[in-house]
Order: sequence, then C-alpha cells, then structure tokens
Amino acid sequence: MRIAVIGAAGRMGKYLIQATAEAEGVTLGAAILRPGSSLIGADAGEIAGVGKLGVVTVDSIEECAESFDVLIDFTPPGLTIQNATACAQLGKAVVIGT
Repeated sequence: MRIAVIGAAGRMGKYLIQATAEAEGVTLGAAILRPGSSLIGADAGEIAGVGKLGVVTVDSIEECAESFDVLIDFTPPGLTIQNATACAQLGKAVVIGT
C-alpha cells in the first residue's frame, strides 16, 4: 500500500514518514506540504530525518494522485474537509487523525 502524508514537514507528518519507512507492507508514495513552503521539491525522507526515500514533496493532492492509495491527514479541520473531498473525487482512501 502506498501512503501519502499531508503536512509532511510538521511534527506528526515527520513521525508518519518515519513510521512508514520502518513498517512492512507500506511505502511512502507522496508527501504533501502547504503551498509556498520552502521545502517543496525536497526529499521527504530527509525532511523526516530517515535519509533519502526518493519521494519529492509537492504542494497538492492532485499533483501526486497517481502515487498513493491512502492519504493520512492530521491537518486542521477546515483543511481536512477539503482534503477528504479531494480524495473522494480522486477515488482515494483517507485516514483522518484530526
């Protein structure tokens, strides 16, 4: 299963990337940051402190839709609703931890 983490540079986002890197049966497929972040284009593994994973950070769900099966979302409630709507339109599963 390919996981996408939204808020990848935040405390929980980094933890989720670390956990995904260590877990069996899942891979990090996408890492999403807020638009305008200076970290867009960086390797998600390096941001999370686990070394290069070959997953470049992007600023929208749509930009990486072909790279993941399920989105893990710990964003604020207003953004969570937008993210869940985007996932529904793309036919993607979402896990909400907000």
